Amino acid sequence: MTREAFVPIFVVILLVVQGSTGGGMVMGEGHSKADIGQQTQTADAGVTADFELVSVASNVPVDGTGNLSLTFENTGADITNARIAVQSPNESVRFGDSQNASKSVGNWSSGERRTVTYRLLAEEFAEVRSYPFEAVISYTTRNGSRERAGPYTFNVRPTQPIRLERFEVTDISSNVQAGDTGTVSLTLENTGRDVSDAVISLQSQNDQLRLGESRNASQFVSEWATDEDVQVEYQVSASNDTVGGSYPFSISVSYREDGSRNQTQSQLIGIIPAPEQSFSLTDVNSTLRVGDEGVVTGQVTNEGPQAAANAVLVLQSQGDNAFPRETEYALETLESGESERVRYRIDVSEGADRGPRQFSFVVRYENQDGDSRQSKPLETAVRVGPQRDEFVIEPQSASVEQGSSSTISLVVTNNGDRTLRNIDARTFVDSPLTLEEDQAFITRLEPNESATIAFSLSAEGEALAGTYPMSVDFQYETPDGESQLSDTYEVPVRVAEPDGNGLLSFLSGGIVLPLILVLGVVLVGVGGFVAFRRWRAARGSRRRRGDGGG
Repeated sequence: MTREAFVPIFVVILLVVQGSTGGGMVMGEGHSKADIGQQTQTADAGVTADFELVSVASNVPVDGTGNLSLTFENTGADITNARIAVQSPNESVRFGDSQNASKSVGNWSSGERRTVTYRLLAEEFAEVRSYPFEAVISYTTRNGSRERAGPYTFNVRPTQPIRLERFEVTDISSNVQAGDTGTVSLTLENTGRDVSDAVISLQSQNDQLRLGESRNASQFVSEWATDEDVQVEYQVSASNDTVGGSYPFSISVSYREDGSRNQTQSQLIGIIPAPEQSFSLTDVNSTLRVGDEGVVTGQVTNEGPQAAANAVLVLQSQGDNAFPRETEYALETLESGESERVRYRIDVSEGADRGPRQFSFVVRYENQDGDSRQSKPLETAVRVGPQRDEFVIEPQSASVEQGSSSTISLVVTNNGDRTLRNIDARTFVDSPLTLEEDQAFITRLEPNESATIAFSLSAEGEALAGTYPMSVDFQYETPDGESQLSDTYEVPVRVAEPDGNGLLSFLSGGIVLPLILVLGVVLVGVGGFVAFRRWRAARGSRRRRGDGGG
């Protein structure tokens, strides 16, 4: 066999092998079927696939509406701002009026699974066969770039129309979540004659989903006309161990017609519960320090799948020696995938230890039915830094002579992480020092910013030379407008003896010999000048006498 003939045969074999790995996947109890196709990545994404399509479940009947549920696992790195978009190439099975739909899933950690649910419509002319769909995941990487993964292909197979003899189920919807109670809503159409006193009964076929305290529930319809649609709702509770897929319920209708009671045969329908509501707390930062007030900030994200109304982040525990000003932070309503920044002011006592502390938060919210719910604890480590002074004081000029006055200059630096305003500095001294001006004012100091302040100080004449303490403290305002008083800082002030008074003191300063030498030079110079004047005068007199004698 030639090489040219071998290559086409190899390709055919490869295609046959790939085709054999497809086929239907039965979800839940086997009544809802969807095919997971080959998972690929677009060539322009520039990276290998970071996600795996784990499961697909749908319960849409022909000529009706239902749900499509997709579960993906992040097999790559942590990402943010993720969104899953789906597309149906065929108008027979689509997302309402559109062939496209998308859901935000927010932040997505590595190894974490996410389930998204979409409303799906199958037209009257749709067939009970597999329809191809595809999904694309867009997200933001750690470096801030926007990336895409996919398309991930899968199949959706509509079910046969759910007919109860003369009634037909045309719509199935649910907001039931794992670990919570929600509502299952069904729409039925009377395709026969008018009936009365109809009872629509629903029965769970599994232990994970229950109708209240039992497996059965019913709704009553007094009058039901021909071609009339009736919507009925049931409260359904899902256990915490509910996993993705479609769960079977049986439905039947009993009714009165022409004075006689009739009962339809039961039919199975699929209910797809959403995964448990979850939240995340990320980007946690702390300015807490021993013996000081600080702040803890972070970002809360509603990881879905449902919106959380009237959400509040509650700080439940923070250990000893840490005292929050408020324990609740209002988030209002968080849509699925939406994030909100939070901020807590916390005082740390001087008896606290530095190092990491375990803080525990929960999100309190209202579910889709308005019932109050609480998330699982969100644990995070918060670091408490060592104690440090609010200010750093550096003396620039801190000395005074006995019996005199001087200006003491200090450089004050904001040693904290917050801007301080209206800083009022006051000083205190004891005898033999006296303050003539004991107050200075700084309007504002940013973190690490410095300013120079000055005080007028005098020392008694009898004061002994040496170093004496000057105490300084500061009253200031924090960014929240709260007035605080700093610790007291001790600044050393040196008292020195005077430099001396008059010539004797000047001469006693160790420069007598140089002064004598200078005076000697001066005297010699003066003497020489006088002698020179006298010599010139005598010479002139001799000349005059000599001229007269000639």
